[in-house]
Amino acid sequence: MRRRFAGVFAALGRTFGFTTRRGVINATVVVALVCGLVSLLRGQDANWDLRNYHVYNGWALLEGRLGLDLAPAQMQSYFVPLLDVPYFLLVQHAPAPLAGFLLGLLHGLVFLPVAWIAWRALAGDPRRDWLAPVLGLAGLASAAFLSELGNTMGDNSTAPLVLGALALTMPDEDGRWRTRAVVAAGVLLGMAVAFKLTNAIYAFALGLSVLAARAHWRARTGAGAGLALVALLVFALMAGPWLYRLWETFGNPLFPQFNASFQAPLAQPVAVADTRWLPQGWVEALLRPLLFTANPYLVSEIALLQVMWALLYVVAITAAVVWLARRRRASAAAASVPAGAGVRRMLGVFFLVAFVAWLSMFSIHRYLVVLELLAPLVLWLLLHAVFPPRRAGRIAAIAIAAASAVALAGWNDWGHAGWSRTAFRVEAPTAAMPGTVLLVGGEPQAWRVPFLPPGPAYASLGSNFPESPAYADRVTGMIQARGGEVGVILPVAMDRRAESLGRRNRWAGTLGLDTGDCRVMRWLVGRSRSLVLVEPAQSPGGRCELAQAAGRRVDTANANQAILDEATTVLARYGLQLDGAGCKVVDSRIGAQSHPYHWCRAVPLPG
Repeated sequence: MRRRFAGVFAALGRTFGFTTRRGVINATVVVALVCGLVSLLRGQDANWDLRNYHVYNGWALLEGRLGLDLAPAQMQSYFVPLLDVPYFLLVQHAPAPLAGFLLGLLHGLVFLPVAWIAWRALAGDPRRDWLAPVLGLAGLASAAFLSELGNTMGDNSTAPLVLGALALTMPDEDGRWRTRAVVAAGVLLGMAVAFKLTNAIYAFALGLSVLAARAHWRARTGAGAGLALVALLVFALMAGPWLYRLWETFGNPLFPQFNASFQAPLAQPVAVADTRWLPQGWVEALLRPLLFTANPYLVSEIALLQVMWALLYVVAITAAVVWLARRRRASAAAASVPAGAGVRRMLGVFFLVAFVAWLSMFSIHRYLVVLELLAPLVLWLLLHAVFPPRRAGRIAAIAIAAASAVALAGWNDWGHAGWSRTAFRVEAPTAAMPGTVLLVGGEPQAWRVPFLPPGPAYASLGSNFPESPAYADRVTGMIQARGGEVGVILPVAMDRRAESLGRRNRWAGTLGLDTGDCRVMRWLVGRSRSLVLVEPAQSPGGRCELAQAAGRRVDTANANQAILDEATTVLARYGLQLDGAGCKVVDSRIGAQSHPYHWCRAVPLPG
């Protein structure tokens, strides 16, 4: 039996090991294809950001809507839209499942730079040809990466660029950098930041890691300067035109963010930063990895279950203590530098600086995708700094496998829908659209705008945009200049849990679980606080049914009335009210999932 397994592992090593270029290609292609297939299984992306701005922003850039519309996707209307354009074009001209597959495929390509970095960091280890791809695969089994697999939030999509830049900036064993590699790294890094500005923390960390490398100071300075200059040039070429247009249109290149400095008149003079996730005090900051492992809601709207950060925290402190103790006992004689030491130093500096920058600027879990992809490798290296090699390998294998199992078992995501061939479908509310349409409230609604009949200008009211008096005047001017007719789009409250239960009950019927004693359904109910079982005698169909517990049901009638009441309050600030003729509910869909909306007319307040 042992000989048979040895033969299997040997064959896998020959096919997917990093001994040869063909093995690298085979492993990368298979992992990318698997990620594409998993993305298909997850369904159509329907996350909050997509519904708010990823669809609208791509369309708006192509259609030249800057200055015509006013923040229909709330404050996110003015984020750099470069990454949104390819997705919008893809779902416009290709079947939605194909777009989902290609997104997953793109995300899976991050395996290559992660495994490449591992291969470099494990120099001198005879197992690295198979260990590097294994650690790369373990990186993909991380909570943040899994949550965004196949979606449009951008962290997974830009991670290959950031980690590709890191891989390319790692010096040769003699401490030298190749000019072409540094230039290519700068291109990738500039693209990553242009596509998603939050990647600036990784650009900063990568620059410092180059300066901290084991090399002559002139070589480090030259490589760091070259990396920075190329990255800045690429960023300026890609994002610069958009930032300049924002400056020209509003007076703030990052509008409406950092407006306390730029004082653009259409937004309040405030910083507009999401500070709710930042640690409260230095004690919480020091314990942050342990705290958000125990309570994932400290750093995320959804629970991204993981234990990797707690493991890294404990092992890193232990490794630091062991290193200090060994350094104190070491002789003054210069020791030889082990293979891969320069790469490991760069990796350590990059990881630590990026985490501290993340902690101080964002503290939002999904922005840790890059570091979580590297985390299994870093944990492996730290444990080998604490224990003898054989023991360290066993402990690391158990710890990394356990961390991957927790992330996979607790796999959560930001929202998906069932597939249909068309990603987005929006029913037109009326044949003749008014000159101005207002999107009222803080729910994401702008994804519908590209699919509505042409003609209106769109503006948001009562959203997360920091409206100023000049903003209100601009909205009033838009309405007057476009004929005075105003349409209003409002969300419709839906009971998504009831939809989920309907699917479960249909599956129970298909599998024959809703007849007889309904043992499986009773087992599910017994382990849930939100479910009750409707017995066959009380069920209209004469079969067992899952239903929501009384305290878990959503009163959609009251919720929708609250939406209308809130809209009335917001519109009154602009001298408007909902037309007494009432609102109607109109259908729109993301994939197979219904997202209806209220269509109303607004008229001036009397007097």
